[in-house]
Formats: sequence, structure tokens, C-alpha cells
Amino acid sequence: MNWSQIENKMKRLWGYIKKLLNVLYKAGCGISYAWFLFPVIFWFSYVRTWQYMNSDPHTTDLYLGINLLAGLLHVIATLFLLHRRRAVQFSISAIMWSVSLLPFFVLSMAIQSAPTGYAAEHPTPEGLVCHTPMAEHADMEKAINPTDSTTFLQIRKGIQGGIYEYSFYYPPLPEGTIWLQCYEAGKNSPLSAWKIKKKTSQKTKATGSFSCLARNKEFIIYEGDWSEYYAARIEVWFKDKKGNKRKLLEKFYTVEGWSR
Repeated sequence: MNWSQIENKMKRLWGYIKKLLNVLYKAGCGISYAWFLFPVIFWFSYVRTWQYMNSDPHTTDLYLGINLLAGLLHVIATLFLLHRRRAVQFSISAIMWSVSLLPFFVLSMAIQSAPTGYAAEHPTPEGLVCHTPMAEHADMEKAINPTDSTTFLQIRKGIQGGIYEYSFYYPPLPEGTIWLQCYEAGKNSPLSAWKIKKKTSQKTKATGSFSCLARNKEFIIYEGDWSEYYAARIEVWFKDKKGNKRKLLEKFYTVEGWSR
């Protein structure tokens, strides 16, 4: 490809970009003509979000999405009013937008603690036997029995609901790394996968006998709400120095999510 061909392609690309920018500009101008609608939609969806926050997570999400969209369009409309030199409309719109900032901040903080309904949507499978995490500060080592593999993994409650600590014992293993993987028991949905592996990973030296591989390591399950329990499958995985992975153990627990 010679320089002339490259230049022609660049000109065509710039032509497409200019057309796109022109469409966006016209859309922005059009939005600015309806600037007065967006504060109304914003406050309507704001009130409805508060009304449903503690009772209906799905409806809350719907109104919250409308609230965010209305706020964004309000900002765009305000900026285009400035561009169109509509001083009076711009001033009113800017004041209304500024007034909405604090309530939106309050809503954004409150929504983090709103019920998600996760446990209700994920009932414990019928007949599944689950363990209960030990009490905070309980001595997990006392529950370990080298002849009973169901005791090798022990979990206890942390300082708040959804925060847990685990200890793990196992027969001889080569040098490597262990970590936890957690899944909702009914639908097999991963739980906090983006953080649990990092928080629970523990490098281990080669062991020649039954040994403690992890002690009192903290992790957080974010899915769910305080005091709303559901079944989770807690798996312990191991990877040796050659990169070979295998699951060492799995155990079912009743858990709750961290509501903050």
C-alpha cells in the first residue's frame, strides 16, 4: 500500500468521523430543546427509587437506570444551551442540575445498602445439607480431624455479615498455591470471583504430613444481603509450580452477603 492509498483511506475515515460528529451535534441540539423535561424525569425516578429500594430490587434498578439517564441527558442539554447562547434557560437548567447533586449523592450511598433479593432468588436446593460458619473468633483448629476430610476446611464469621475467615488443613502436598472458589449452590453462579481468589490465595511450601496450609484468611461474599441466607459451595483449589490445577475439596455452607 503506497502513501496515496493511505491518504485516501484517512480522508474517507475523517469523512465518516465528521458525519458522526454532525449527527451527535444535531442530537445534542435537539436534546437541549427538551431540557425542562429531564429534571422532572430525574425527580420522579428519584422518588420512585426510594419507594421501592427496600421492597423490590428489580423495580429499584429500573428507576435507578432512568434516574441516571435523565441526569446524563440533563447535563448534555445544559451544555448545549450554553453553546446555543440561551442564557436564561442555561441558568435555570444549571441551577436545577446543581440542586440535584446532593440528593443524587445521598441516593448513591443508600442504594449500596439496599436489599438485592439474592437469597430469595436462589433458594437452597431441596435435601442439600449445609454447614454453618463458626462464630466469630471461634477456634477453627479444634474442629480439624486428620481422619475426617469434611473437617479439613473450616469457615467462621468475620466482623460483619458476609465477611468470613477460613483455615485449611490437608495431607502432604508439593509446593504451590491454594485458593477458594465460591459458587451459589442452586444455579452454580460464581460468587465474588473477581476478589475471592485474590483474597484467599496462599502460597504453600511442600509438606510431608498433614499440615495447616492457610490460617484465618479473610474473604468477602458480596452477593446477597445481611441475614438473608442461601447455600454456597466453597471449593479449595491447588496449583503446583508446574501449573497443574486440581480441586482438593468442596463443602457446602449457608452464607449471607455483605450489605455495604
